[in-house]
Amino acid sequence: MKPLDISTSFQQTDSDLLISGVSLIKIIDDFGTPLYVYDAETIRRRYNHLRENLPPEIDIFYAMKANPNKAIVRLLTNLGTGVEVASRGELLLCEELGIDPDNIVFAGPSKTIDDLTKAIDLGIYSINVESLQELRRISRLSQQRGKTTSIELRLNPEFHVDGAVVNMGGGSQKFGIDIEMLPAVLEAALRLPNIHLNGIHVFSATGILGSEGFLGNLENCVGLAERVNSHYPVLSLDVGGGLGIPYKDGEVELSISGINERIQSLFDRYKFLRDNNTRVILEPGRYLVGQSGVYISRVEYTKKSRGEDYVLTDGGVHQLLRPALLRTSHPTFNLSRRTEETGRYNIGGTLCTPIDFIARGIELPRDTQEGDLIGAFCSGAYGYTESMPLFLSHDMPSEVLVHDGRYSEIRQPTTVEEVLRKQRIPREL
Repeated sequence: MKPLDISTSFQQTDSDLLISGVSLIKIIDDFGTPLYVYDAETIRRRYNHLRENLPPEIDIFYAMKANPNKAIVRLLTNLGTGVEVASRGELLLCEELGIDPDNIVFAGPSKTIDDLTKAIDLGIYSINVESLQELRRISRLSQQRGKTTSIELRLNPEFHVDGAVVNMGGGSQKFGIDIEMLPAVLEAALRLPNIHLNGIHVFSATGILGSEGFLGNLENCVGLAERVNSHYPVLSLDVGGGLGIPYKDGEVELSISGINERIQSLFDRYKFLRDNNTRVILEPGRYLVGQSGVYISRVEYTKKSRGEDYVLTDGGVHQLLRPALLRTSHPTFNLSRRTEETGRYNIGGTLCTPIDFIARGIELPRDTQEGDLIGAFCSGAYGYTESMPLFLSHDMPSEVLVHDGRYSEIRQPTTVEEVLRKQRIPREL
């Protein structure tokens, strides 16, 4: 997979990478390495492509967990998305940006009292309830605050999604309410005070790359909503996200061109959606931002060990953990040189742990050397904030956004000195 396969906004020259026409070398001269760089035009293009291929009945809510930088969130909400959050911190970000509470939903299996209190006070569109115990807590907190809180019931269905990287529904799960428990939980939702039931939430899988898998999941969710609707009008149906992006050779981009007609045909078969004017919510995260980002590190050393070649960089999995977690390399390239003769390399970082590899067994130029720039693409989602930046006490990288022919630092680096200043030694020691 070449950089041009990932996004037409990335163009590699013999010694540089142009991101929407802006030189990566110029960005690195200003901010150094390691570094995250995101491209606003890629995000806009991804959103517009999705919006154009979905019926207007579907609202797009950005799953902020994918990349919660406030500049990225502002870019997407300006385009027209709502937001799916999963913490009090993400709610605070929404509040700071002035996002309409009617365009916020809150998911997560272990919401604290502080989490729920903030959501209740903001009056968001829906808290997606994952258990009967959580439902009771929301009712109690809402009573105490003199508010009525809107909820959806997150259900753990029986079905799986074909072609998904990870299924999050079916079997025993920490997520959601098992479908066989629905009658008891539904009865409680209708009985408990200060609760308004909007509908249901189903998040079945992540990493969906096949359009048939996406459509099949959507049909299963609508069918499940119809069952619930026989007991209570379903005013909202949140079908989760899970739209994938290709990370490696052989994986094909999720094709959604023209899919809106098939979705519309599906919706037309279910009368309750029209009768209730049901709000249908889709929560993409990775699909919108993943391909916009590249993680840049610089080669410090090269070495050979018992027949294998290694490139050691100033970055590592403390700043991009996903390849180690899933044991899958991102599309990774030497951005400083393009030669015909290549070899297979393992790209390791600065950490004293054997898991610290951004990529294993990838093709790089044979003349890769100290000072070269290594780019790990598809790092716009689950990159900076999914990682473990305090491990081994390195400075945290900047985040930079390329937009409208210029670039801006959207997160300043946190230095080790700043981290140390927050630590305390008891007087007795």
